[in-house]
Formats: sequence, structure tokens, C-alpha cells
Amino acid sequence: MKPMKPLIGRQYKELGAMASDPDEAMKSLVRLLATRERSVQEAHNRLLQKGYSLESSSSAIERALACGLLDDQRFAVDLIKNRLSTGWGRHRIDQELYHFGIAKDTIEGYPEAFFTEEEQLEQALIALKRHRSRSKKPQQAAYRHLVARGFSSDIAAAAIKTLERKD
Repeated sequence: MKPMKPLIGRQYKELGAMASDPDEAMKSLVRLLATRERSVQEAHNRLLQKGYSLESSSSAIERALACGLLDDQRFAVDLIKNRLSTGWGRHRIDQELYHFGIAKDTIEGYPEAFFTEEEQLEQALIALKRHRSRSKKPQQAAYRHLVARGFSSDIAAAAIKTLERKD
């Protein structure tokens, strides 16, 4: 995620009294959430980066949580499903959750409800079939490719062996 530039000069003057107004922070938060789901941490950081005070940002976050606009559980489930559909492995998804400030133990049913060994192996095989390497050491390149996508070393090795058996 690209960090936002801090507000400077005229931008602070334009924000002025709005920076301490919780209603303005809430309006800004609603506009942020209209584009896509966000984690609580991400939403809070964005409000602070926009120049809202800590108090008005926190107030807006509390209101959004109370009325269901923000929900880390919903955000996490959507994120996991999206990343799985694009071929990411569990370790890379774990890193993404951490990046958004979501503890894995707060996600209901995680990881069992989202990952099985068989599904991860199947995803790794799909990723390998799409991966074309010109490396002189294709097995090592395939292994690096899978690990970089977030698959465990066991899954990566099993996928390579499975693919070799089929060839």
C-alpha cells in the first residue's frame, strides 16, 4: 500500500476547523468506504493522513463500527477469498492480514475454514502450470515461484513432485 503524502501548507488551511470535527471525519470515512472495504487500522490511518485529529478520527471509527460500516471480520474474509482466487498461498495471505492490522486469531475459523492441504496443493499446481521459466534449473525456479506466492515449502515440494510424476 502506497503511503499518502502528508498535508502541507494550504491543505491544512483548507481543512482548518474540519480537522477536529468528528462529523467531517465521518463523512470522509464514508467516502473512503464507498470505494471498497477497509480494515479498521487502514481506515484510521487514512483519516489521520488526511489531517483529521486523533479524537475525531477515533470517534468516526467508533461510529462506523457501531453501525456496521467497518468490520474487520468481513474485511478479512473478503481479503482471504480474493487472494485465494488469484492464486496466493497461506503465508502470503497471512502477511497481507498483518499488513492491514488484522490478527489471524480474531478471524473465525482461520485457517481451517479457508485452507486445506489438498486445496493448497491444487492451487500450487495451477500456479506451476501457468509459470514458464527459462531457467537452467527449472525445479529450483518453480520452487522459488511457489514460495514467493506464499505456499509453504512442503506444498511447493509436493506440487513439483506431483507435476513431475504427471510428465
